[in-house]
Amino acid sequence: MPPHITNNNKRAPMISLFATAPLPDLNKSATNSPDSSPTLGALSISASPPPLTLAQECSIMDKGQDKLPNLPIPPLEQTLARYLDTVRPLTTDQEYERTVAAVKDFQGQGPSPKGLLPLGVNLDKRLREHASECEKRGTSWLAEWWDDWAYFTHRDPSTFFVNYYFGFQDDPRMPTQTARAALLVSLALEFRQLIVTRTLTPDLARNAPFCMNMYQYLFNYSRIAGPSADSAVGFPAETNNHICVVRNGKFYIFETLHLPSKPNSVLSPREIMIQLERIKKMADDDKSSVPEIGILSTTHRDQAAKDRVTLFEAHTSNKAHMAKIETSMFVLCLDSSSPSTSEEFSRACWHGDGASRWFDKCFQLIVFANGRAGMNGEHSKMDATPTSRLCRFMIDEAQARNLPDFRNLNAEDLYECASALDKPQPLNFITSSALDRAIANAHVTFKETVDAHQMVPTEFKGYGKGLIKAFKMSPDAYVQMALQLAYYRKHGELVATYESAATRKYRHGRTETARSCSIESKAFCEAMDNPDMSLKARAAACRAAVARHAQYTAWAVDGQAVDRHLLGLRLIRRPEEEVPAMFQDPVFARTCRWRLSTSQISDDCFIAYGWGEVVPDGYGCAYMVKETELYFCVTSLGLGSKEFGQHIAEALEDMRFTFEEVRKIEKAEAAEAAHAAAAAAAEAARVATEEREKAMAAAVANGEESTNMVLPMIDTTTPGFFGSGGVDLISRSPSPPSLSKPPPRTSLFFQKDDPVLRTALARNAMAMAQEKYWSGIDDIAFDDVTPGSPKAKTARPQLPTNNSTSISASSASLLSNSSSSSASTQQGNRMRSSSQLMGGGGRPRSDSGAKRTFMAILMGEDSVLGRLRSRRANSNLSNSSNK
Repeated sequence: MPPHITNNNKRAPMISLFATAPLPDLNKSATNSPDSSPTLGALSISASPPPLTLAQECSIMDKGQDKLPNLPIPPLEQTLARYLDTVRPLTTDQEYERTVAAVKDFQGQGPSPKGLLPLGVNLDKRLREHASECEKRGTSWLAEWWDDWAYFTHRDPSTFFVNYYFGFQDDPRMPTQTARAALLVSLALEFRQLIVTRTLTPDLARNAPFCMNMYQYLFNYSRIAGPSADSAVGFPAETNNHICVVRNGKFYIFETLHLPSKPNSVLSPREIMIQLERIKKMADDDKSSVPEIGILSTTHRDQAAKDRVTLFEAHTSNKAHMAKIETSMFVLCLDSSSPSTSEEFSRACWHGDGASRWFDKCFQLIVFANGRAGMNGEHSKMDATPTSRLCRFMIDEAQARNLPDFRNLNAEDLYECASALDKPQPLNFITSSALDRAIANAHVTFKETVDAHQMVPTEFKGYGKGLIKAFKMSPDAYVQMALQLAYYRKHGELVATYESAATRKYRHGRTETARSCSIESKAFCEAMDNPDMSLKARAAACRAAVARHAQYTAWAVDGQAVDRHLLGLRLIRRPEEEVPAMFQDPVFARTCRWRLSTSQISDDCFIAYGWGEVVPDGYGCAYMVKETELYFCVTSLGLGSKEFGQHIAEALEDMRFTFEEVRKIEKAEAAEAAHAAAAAAAEAARVATEEREKAMAAAVANGEESTNMVLPMIDTTTPGFFGSGGVDLISRSPSPPSLSKPPPRTSLFFQKDDPVLRTALARNAMAMAQEKYWSGIDDIAFDDVTPGSPKAKTARPQLPTNNSTSISASSASLLSNSSSSSASTQQGNRMRSSSQLMGGGGRPRSDSGAKRTFMAILMGEDSVLGRLRSRRANSNLSNSSNK
């Protein structure tokens, strides 16, 4: 995803690639981090971390990091030549001639004052000196500028124009909200521990390690809004092991360690689920009016900085509460909504209701009431590759592990487990009239921005990378050409197009721009809509465009593209120096303004992915290339995202038709050529036979022996020697059997399209999952009534056992200490029909004594334990009397 470089008329001006005024001194987040806590000191994040200790140098995570090459600066002549090549399809002949003249002047090909270096050469020389100084500090020449220029000085709302989201593949077990959230949180803690202990294996590309620097910002990191530029603040992992949970606009925290001094004393998934159930109850029961401070993270960044001051001025405790959010490992959002459609799910992961989020946190894990889940990532210090690896780890591991539940616990055991945990701490922010106005204004702005945005997820089921590879082309470059064709057909022109290319093969590398619009892509788009062009000519044009883009992407990954080098030349210029004509050229501004901003993350564990457009008159287009399908999410401010998605699908269909028809034509031509070759061989054989017969006849006429004749050699193995239907005279060995395909993955995530499985899930899985989860509550909880009393009618129905006997509601409500009683109860639960189970919505009635008692146990209420023990003692006494 690109840096965000322009604004609409309502937004404050900001630094951009096409600005011609002198660039201001960019703030250094390492030195300008605001104090976020009165009690907890922040670790200001710097571009060059302290030197590694000996233990770190020998760790798994740091293997090969000291050998990473430095981010290169391409030769100036190469950069300028490639720049001219990329702007040619976006310019008229007159514009291009003016641009060429400006580039020549920048490079010094024209007259220059004697003894002075040309301006461009001088800037390039100083940039290389700056790079040398950065290398001595162990960082890259771009890292100290990039975060500030691309993100922290960007003043538009981060929610829509910076942050990105992933939507997770559904868990086929269809767990409850807290069960899935607890397991995902537990796995996130495991991943964090791999980073803390430096035992996470490095990311690799062709067995070469990637830079792992960004992983230090994956947890315990926050973005802080500032009046003119934001900053980054990180906090020590050793002393900040709490999680921030938000529900219904209310914020809570709970510790993830039993003992802060022992990192191994982490809460189990079951214990985390207890805490989450407690938070749900606290948030749902709290009917008081609380300030929805989450909405303050959705506003314009200058306004967010002002609102932060307003929040702190409202009450002295607010600053300490905010510190708890900012020092937390991450934010968990327990949404009360249940998104079902693709657009609902994408929007809920992207922006939600605005109030139940904190968009300045390193990432937010989002779990919905129906068990669906996703993630929202803050982009400034970290690209999507580390977060996608975290998500892949959580989803894969969650599938392989049991969901947490309360089975195999009797009521006393559950009480003891719950009472050993400190209750979650609510962050009770105190409001003021000024803060109320800020929150109200933020809600208005948020709603206006949401309503203005068109978001259309498009799932293209026609084909995927499997067929594209069969066409012998790069799947990513192929899709990029489909996007070019779609834009060309919708708008009648081509525009500067951004695709993100990772440069993590270099120390502290981030991204480079792969410019998708090219001379070849323009020729391809024109050919596809030219009725006079043959299918073979269209296919050839597409192959040329795909090859060119694949080549440019390879240059970008190697740090040999143009945009970062040109940015460095602009940033190294001193404010008092003249602005080169090349940077004042309107073509430069237009060809660095990404009206089509694209990026790919392709992973089967995601079913949604996206972010917003980067210019008001442009599109944001996130896409995923999967084996048999393609996914796109198009966002824009009223440009017609749905129509653009339709144009993408039509472009993909037209491209497939073109290549499949060309393949048929080539196959027919090959068959025709083979037939012509066979006919020519048959004709040659006929002529040879006639010559032989004539020679034999002449020999007989002369009285010579035919056995002494030297006859022309005839290749009897030539196909078609005996006509087009001839047979081979040489027996041939059978072809070896083709290699069998690898067995399909058994993961249920990859069987979601199987109709039998889908039907079974639709009919039974939810009932079974809810029964499995709530059976623990059935076994533990009980109604506060005695059999036969007027309130006994609220008891749960009696359940048949496998020996046709029945168990009373009171005996089914408690887990017996004897194994036989426990087994009987579980058998009864398993035999409950779906209609009995789901009759009340799949859960105990919200007003039942069973649910109240269960929640009282989770909340650790002391009065419950006495009642439990009294009931148990009376039950045991009654059993002894009966015996």
